[in-house]
Amino acid sequence: MGHKDCFGSLKEVTLPDGRTMTQSRPECRNCGEIRDCLRYPKQLADEKREKDELRKQNLITQIIDHSNLISNELGSCLLKFLSRIYSSSLGAVLFKNLFLFFEIPQKALSSNLSIPISRTMMDLLRGEKDQSALPPNPYSPHQQRTSEEGFTLRIILFEQSFPKNPEANMGMIAHEVARAFASNELGIKQILQALSESEASQLKKLDLKARTRWLVEKFGFLDEFNALKKELTTQK
Repeated sequence: MGHKDCFGSLKEVTLPDGRTMTQSRPECRNCGEIRDCLRYPKQLADEKREKDELRKQNLITQIIDHSNLISNELGSCLLKFLSRIYSSSLGAVLFKNLFLFFEIPQKALSSNLSIPISRTMMDLLRGEKDQSALPPNPYSPHQQRTSEEGFTLRIILFEQSFPKNPEANMGMIAHEVARAFASNELGIKQILQALSESEASQLKKLDLKARTRWLVEKFGFLDEFNALKKELTTQK
């Protein structure tokens, strides 16, 4: 026996004052499915969270596997950074991009490079025969696109790190990821789509430096960014 057409419409909502109330219909009063109906949205939400967490962990694993970091300390900082940023309010935006991180010790601090990869280019790289032979990977960025879209490969180069200062290292990573979005038209477009109207209006008015800092804070790494600035000031 199937459920009623209205099954799942019974929901608990949180009011602005913090209280919780149940949204229901008049016919819910005498419904024998009311308990299951109330649990159903929560079950769907739990399943979505589990799926999102699996997707996040798979992509983090791919990033770590394909990046090249010389120092274990910087690698540990990157792992913590990725776990936190994918759980941030803008974490969903990151799934439209593939970030790779490379450590190449030089005199400079860090830099980044964004490369748009179209669907046509992916087909050329993979080959039509190879593509049909390979199983679909739902966690791969080029599988998470519409029929018209591709994805963006964003390469972050670290030319310096800060031994025994993990906060500064994470601040450096956060700064480059934010700057990769802030300095790129497609990156800004992706960010704006995830913001409220007021936040989007605010971001559009900022210059590159202020926009980068705003994104660092929105990602949840302002303290780490301040630790980076303090470290750089100490070095002068």
